[in-house]
Amino acid sequence: MNTVIIGCGIAGFTAAKTLREKAPSSEITLIDGGTHGLYSRMRLPEALAGTLPEEKLILASPEAIRELGIRFIAGTEAVSIQPDRKTVTLSDSSVLAYDRLVLAAGADASIPPIEGALPEMTLRSLEDMKRCAELVKQVQTATVIGGGLLGLEAANALRERGLKVAIAEYMPRLLPRQLSEKESAILQAKFEELGYRIFTGHAPKSLTRSENEWILRLDDGTEIRSGLVLISAGIRPRTSLAKEAGAAVERGIVVNNRFETSLPDVYAIGDCAQLGGIVYGLWLASKDQGTALAEIFAGTRETFTAPVYEPSLKIPGVKLKEIRLAAQA
Repeated sequence: MNTVIIGCGIAGFTAAKTLREKAPSSEITLIDGGTHGLYSRMRLPEALAGTLPEEKLILASPEAIRELGIRFIAGTEAVSIQPDRKTVTLSDSSVLAYDRLVLAAGADASIPPIEGALPEMTLRSLEDMKRCAELVKQVQTATVIGGGLLGLEAANALRERGLKVAIAEYMPRLLPRQLSEKESAILQAKFEELGYRIFTGHAPKSLTRSENEWILRLDDGTEIRSGLVLISAGIRPRTSLAKEAGAAVERGIVVNNRFETSLPDVYAIGDCAQLGGIVYGLWLASKDQGTALAEIFAGTRETFTAPVYEPSLKIPGVKLKEIRLAAQA
């Protein structure tokens, strides 16, 4: 059975590795537009902070992937799927046949409708981290747009590098998905004690460049000036490949509890997939889906039911569990 997997994030890599273990005779091809192999997106803020060496981000190099007996095609994008012929066309014009195709293309950073916002103002890839780490050396201040988990972790990374940091969140409070109003107030007080400037409840409207600084204007007229801007506003699942091939797509590529798309023998997992109406956008969820799909392929599992995930805030000295307990006191 010839399985082609598009995307070497944690979902695609886990599916390939687990399928190799569960079904040793499988023919597995893993395609990725990047050249690093598998690396930890979750830990990019630590690398930006300088607390994690860049090389520690790499979890499986291209050589290590190939040593597993997986055909790894790096630095090449899949550009179209021909479901009637069961083939995939790559950016180098080569065509691969498949018996089963797995879409694990991940997601891009979402850019809100802020006038003047640039795609490179994100921390989603290893390249983003390297670019930001160079900019950090040239500035003293930064603004993070987004007060969710990843935004706060990015803000912490910038503060670790010695910058004065402002956080702008359009919702009325930080971590609006995870914390109640009272809990969020405790968290905000902690952040303000550490020297952050916090702006909540007003939407960022525009970014303009003035000499050596950026000016972020909020909808109430507030101006926040800084040398560097990072945007952390969620993800945008990569669905165009599936959509152009005729698959059902909503926010993500729609799949059932066997990860089947609406196209025959085409599956989707990870940040690009929408399972039970949800795009999880979580490292652990993507890993679980990769494992489960490989087990379904190997015949050792029938279906997948997602557990309840409780993402944590990875900032030393700030624990959400303690904040929730403090709010109850």
